[in-house]
Amino acid sequence: MSRREHFPLIHKAVGQVGGEDRLRLLLGVSWSELHGWLDGVAPVPTAVFLKLVDLLDSAPAPEAREAVHPFLQPGYAPASRTELCESALDAALVVAGTDLGNVQLLDESGTLRIAAQRGFEARFLEFFAGVKEAESACGVALILGRQYSVSDVEKHPVFRGTEAGEVVLAAGARAVESTPIMGASGKPLGMLSVHHREPGTPDECVLALLGRIARRAGALLERERRAA
Repeated sequence: MSRREHFPLIHKAVGQVGGEDRLRLLLGVSWSELHGWLDGVAPVPTAVFLKLVDLLDSAPAPEAREAVHPFLQPGYAPASRTELCESALDAALVVAGTDLGNVQLLDESGTLRIAAQRGFEARFLEFFAGVKEAESACGVALILGRQYSVSDVEKHPVFRGTEAGEVVLAAGARAVESTPIMGASGKPLGMLSVHHREPGTPDECVLALLGRIARRAGALLERERRAA
């Protein structure tokens, strides 16, 4: 998994850590690899991107953290619940290297309702407008109370032979990770899901970072509800 959109992070990191040689040593890469990313001729691998996230997140300059995504800034304060959901989703898509995903919020009836989405059309949005069943990755994750991954929608027992599976495949998604958005008390508030166009499961670092985004979304949602 790699993304050409991550090129600006390499240049931002060079200035943040004090030069190309320092960055090369911190990333543990060769000169040819580093220059390929700096020149934009080779995509930045996920493992390198995750190291850049850590480097920029620990940097003192706010603009360095913003280079990854504004949602990852410690001082990020959304103006509304809608902005919170949209920003959390965009951060997750950057981290996961995909363009398909959604954020759902849990309503009073215990149903997950889509609050933000990227890349999906009417049939998907209508079918998953309200989710309570375990016939989906988000439904299973909600029941289990933990992150749940489906590496191949076509073959996984949750989706195989179901209408939900047909809808997900028709939307161009072959894999999905759903991460519960939890409150500080452990109460579920919603779900963060990212979908991929090819089968597979991201490495543990990506999954951990998705968990971090979901936890932050939960904290911000609780703050927003207390202020309402």
